[in-house]
Amino acid sequence: MYNLKSSEGIFEYLNGTRFSASDVQSLSGGSSAFTYRVILENPLKTGEKTVVLKHFESVAARIEGMEADLDRADHEYIALSAIAASGLFDSESTVQAPRPIEYDQRTHTIFMYDLGSPIPLAQVLERGFENNESPESETSKLASDIGEAIGDFIGRLHNWSTRAEQETLRSYFAKKPDWNQKVVAVFSSFITLSADRFKLHEAWTDMLIARECQEASVTRSDCVLVMGDCSLHNTLVSPPSEGQNMRIYLTDLEVARFSEPEVDMGELTASATSFELLYYPDMGYPFIPALHRAYRRHRTLDPGRIGATTGTCLMGIGPLFPWAKNKDEAQLRKIAVAGLELLEYSFKYDRDSLRSSPILQHLFSPRDEQHI
Repeated sequence: MYNLKSSEGIFEYLNGTRFSASDVQSLSGGSSAFTYRVILENPLKTGEKTVVLKHFESVAARIEGMEADLDRADHEYIALSAIAASGLFDSESTVQAPRPIEYDQRTHTIFMYDLGSPIPLAQVLERGFENNESPESETSKLASDIGEAIGDFIGRLHNWSTRAEQETLRSYFAKKPDWNQKVVAVFSSFITLSADRFKLHEAWTDMLIARECQEASVTRSDCVLVMGDCSLHNTLVSPPSEGQNMRIYLTDLEVARFSEPEVDMGELTASATSFELLYYPDMGYPFIPALHRAYRRHRTLDPGRIGATTGTCLMGIGPLFPWAKNKDEAQLRKIAVAGLELLEYSFKYDRDSLRSSPILQHLFSPRDEQHI
């Protein structure tokens, strides 16, 4: 058996196949997933000279003893294939998802078209596209444009997944009834870890976590296909170049599933809030307002549910994102506190406070206030 956690093992694994490599470059790797760029010995029939390969391993996660189930490789491939065939985007679209070429279920390895060398969205929001810092006005305009494009795409994706012709896709995930519960349990466990770290224990948090895990076992009528780990961290951007406009890539669908639409918007909102509290704490940064206004053209979200999903991710994971590394502990505590506040509103079913929250208000502002 090949060691697919190393470039050398990938090289051997591909030998003699249509993906035989002249070089293998490691792009990212951890304990459970490894991504490589493969320089092909011979171009594919479609002309590609490179492909990207993502290999999944089964390992025990550090939280709750939960195993990183290899089914997530199947889930990502199924979701990516469906989205690629959906008509939601083409090669000229601003927002796209990775397009799979082939899946080796035996080794849990997905072959995908190469996206090139896009850069993390957080880096773009911080500095723009230039190596040097862009003027604040340019960065703000760029943040608004990106937020609007992503909000529009996610709204269209969610609506598309509810159509009758997506019954096969829904049926696939319906056969995995425990998957949503497992993912919610893992995300919720970060609340406890954050409460320990920042001394933010409240009597009601355990009850809230239990409620969230219980509700995750119930299939709601408005469930949609969610990417499941939708954040700035998993969003990449290719700068505009001669003959091509900016491209935004929503990547990493390992925890894709059918769940409430608030999942994607809550996670993306939480990651953006974490970033903004650290880098733009004293200004109304336009990414989240543009994201929310664009999304609500397509769907209306439940205040309690979006408060819970945003609060869970913001309190639990907000202080852990890459842009939070080496930041002052007091700054990180503010992120956790902001998430805790949303969770408390959700626990108390305080919809008025959720609708007026600075983090969520643009999802619920009157229609005539929208000005994108």
